[in-house]
Amino acid sequence: VSSSAHSIVDDLTKEEKYNLVNGVGFKTRIQQDGYYVGNVLGVPRLSIPSIKMQDAAQGFRTTDMRQVGEVTSWPCSLAVASAWDPDLMETWAEALGEEHRAKGANVILGPSMNVHRVQKGGRNAEYISGESPALGAPLSSAYVRGVQSKGVMAVAKHFALNNQETNRNTVNSVASERTMMEVYFPPFQAAIDAGVASFMCSYNLVNGTHSCGNEDLLRRDLKDRMGFSGFVMSDWWAVNDVDYPNSGLDMDMPGDDGFFDFDNLDALNDGVVDEMVTRIVDALTDVGLMGKDGEDAAFPSLCEIPDDCDGLYYNSTATSDAHVALARKIGGEGAVLLKNDNNLLPFDGGGLKKIAVVGSACDPGNDIERMLKIWNLGNYFTMGGSGRVIGKDPVSVLAGILEVGDEMGFEVIPSTTDSVDDAKAATIDADVVVVCGATTSTEGQDRNDLYVDQDEFITEFLEDLNVPSVVVTITPGATVLSNFVNNADAAVNVFLLGEETGHAIADVLFGVVNPSGKLPVTFPLDADDATAPCKVAVKDCVYEEGVLVGYRGLQDKDVGFSFGHGLSFSTFEYDWAREFGREGGEVRITNTGGVEGREVENGGGEGYELKKYVKTPVLKGGESVVVQFKLGDRDFSRWDSMKGNWDILE
Repeated sequence: VSSSAHSIVDDLTKEEKYNLVNGVGFKTRIQQDGYYVGNVLGVPRLSIPSIKMQDAAQGFRTTDMRQVGEVTSWPCSLAVASAWDPDLMETWAEALGEEHRAKGANVILGPSMNVHRVQKGGRNAEYISGESPALGAPLSSAYVRGVQSKGVMAVAKHFALNNQETNRNTVNSVASERTMMEVYFPPFQAAIDAGVASFMCSYNLVNGTHSCGNEDLLRRDLKDRMGFSGFVMSDWWAVNDVDYPNSGLDMDMPGDDGFFDFDNLDALNDGVVDEMVTRIVDALTDVGLMGKDGEDAAFPSLCEIPDDCDGLYYNSTATSDAHVALARKIGGEGAVLLKNDNNLLPFDGGGLKKIAVVGSACDPGNDIERMLKIWNLGNYFTMGGSGRVIGKDPVSVLAGILEVGDEMGFEVIPSTTDSVDDAKAATIDADVVVVCGATTSTEGQDRNDLYVDQDEFITEFLEDLNVPSVVVTITPGATVLSNFVNNADAAVNVFLLGEETGHAIADVLFGVVNPSGKLPVTFPLDADDATAPCKVAVKDCVYEEGVLVGYRGLQDKDVGFSFGHGLSFSTFEYDWAREFGREGGEVRITNTGGVEGREVENGGGEGYELKKYVKTPVLKGGESVVVQFKLGDRDFSRWDSMKGNWDILE
């Protein structure tokens, strides 16, 4: 903590200190007009800006009709993760930071980075780690760097073990220290190492105590062992006791619960409030929202609540043509080509001239008014809940195919109901058919199942079909496609893509983009192979699988599509100059096909425990690149709970 932070805190009055650790702007759990999703009053006389927070997972959260269209409805965080590209993640995070700052916010309530334990998890579309801490760690640090480079504080969440929405306020997640340190904490550690300003503690209990009042979690693990020097805020209404600051909580959000009232703060142990405020002031200084040593702030506040933020919050345009183009690019980069028999894709001419496009998911609705009335209602463009960003006029798969296909001289024959008869009629004169399936998810509840909503329609439609077929699925996480995917000639999956959905998918189908995305999660062969959320009747949700989470726990089972799976329109050859071993490895990757593209190398291939990965630059046919994997002691260490430290394995 800087000396300037201590000096500023010494100059604060008691009332000013107390205002800095408690939110404002909500009354009886209702956000007041002119306030952000989260707000803390500033101290103008000491140049401490008000803190203005907004979600996060698909961009600047739209809570009001006036904001729809003013911000980009981006692909969800998991869609960005499926590109396996930390550089792309950082570029996206920079754009998120730009839009948040343009709307007056100086905190983005992300990144969300929990490793997926429960495949039906309602918030998995938000969680950039997928099934692997090794995937999530470099993405987490890239996100933090990108956002904070634009003068917006990042918030690592949800700490910790927030792996299901079922019974989320009372479920007790029971996991060993080893499991937490090796599986669930590494993405958070990466965020700390990147200088993340804040953490958000979660709703659930961890080993018997609510996260936001859990001293072992917040003081021992986070602030001591992991070395976090920023401040911890609660998730909204996750505080249950006045004593939480003694356990390591620094800020109560959104602040209308009464737990951080002045009388309660007065009763805390000596020095606790000063520590809380010092962490907050230090984070503001580190990100450039306050000056230090007599210098001006690198990112001066654009507005102050409660007086003059209405114009920016409700009536300013933060999106741009460049951001919309980036949303489209991310969608294409993260698309996963699951199968491509006989190289049916891409549609690039030849004998294919007429394309049937069938199924309701190819052209879904986007009921803006209804979504604004129901906070956790999602659709096939965006998730439900606090991460939702409603697009004004999102591009459907059909619209994208019509636009790109027309440019390339294709005729499109649509049938946008889930009538099998109508769909088959549309294929009579078609050379190929695209059939769409989709589902969504939301905060506050886990998914009912792992199937797309059109599973029965697609299954029946593809039976005995005599036209080459491509299945396009839009999903919020792990999905079971086994009822129909074997009867399709090609299959492409994307995770919720926001306003540029149709353009991004069409770019892949027509070969404008050569897909290089890889699955960040396993697609099970059978839904029964998935880890189910613990139900209300279960007192303790015991993580019996330990470190064998996701693909590591499915090694002995057949799966639909493996973690890390993803095809290309090209082919790649690998020549190991230095075999993958204790210190890493070095491999020459050559594009042996005729289509330029990118490849992800994970140091071992599908089915191995992921430790590191590298994404190549774009390689033309015949072009090569040498990539290196550097491993260290931590990659071959195990957490020893008795010692409270890492043991290097021989």
